[in-house]
Amino acid sequence: MTNNTELNPVIVERASEQLRQERETFDQAKSQEQWWFILRLMMGFSSIILLVVVMVVSVYILFNHAEFPTAVVTAAGAALFVDVVGMLIGVWKIALNPKSVTKLQPTTQSSIPDVAA
Repeated sequence: MTNNTELNPVIVERASEQLRQERETFDQAKSQEQWWFILRLMMGFSSIILLVVVMVVSVYILFNHAEFPTAVVTAAGAALFVDVVGMLIGVWKIALNPKSVTKLQPTTQSSIPDVAA
C-alpha cells in the first residue's frame, strides 16, 4: 500500500531515534530480568542449604532430647515445623512463583510510511 507522503529526513531521524530508544529499553529490561533470574536462583539454592541445616540441627536435638533442656527441645520442634513451612512458602512466593517471572516482549513500534515510487 503506497502513501503520497514524502519520506523526509525528519521522519527518518525520528523513526531511527524511536528505534534506538526502544532497543535501549528492551536491552535494559533484558539485563534486569537476567539479574532477577540470578537472584531467584541464589535464593533458591541458599534456602535449600539453610533448610537442610535447620532440619539437621532440629532433628539432632529432637533425637537427643535427653541431653537438652525442655525449652530447647520445644524450640527445636517448633523451628523444624515453622521454618520448613515458612521457608517453603517464602521460596514459592518470591523465587519459584511463575507469576513473578516477566516475559520479554518486543518493544518496537516504529513504522516508516511507504513512499510512492
